[in-house]
Amino acid sequence: MIEGITYEEMLNISKELSTSAETISEVIKDKDFPEISDFVSTVEGYSKYLTTTVELYQDVDKALNYLASKKK
Repeated sequence: MIEGITYEEMLNISKELSTSAETISEVIKDKDFPEISDFVSTVEGYSKYLTTTVELYQDVDKALNYLASKKK
């Protein structure tokens, strides 16, 4: 859990952001909207950041569980 949001919820948010960015990209394809293209890139980057953050937290959870089990 990250700040009260489960990993699954966080991954769902990431997926929704990615899907939305893809949709916007399709709508503006072959059009000259540099500001929107920059926005889409930022959304895609944030989506990847969320996914990577969840993976990192899950790895930390595994490591902490391993260490806790060794301490007993």
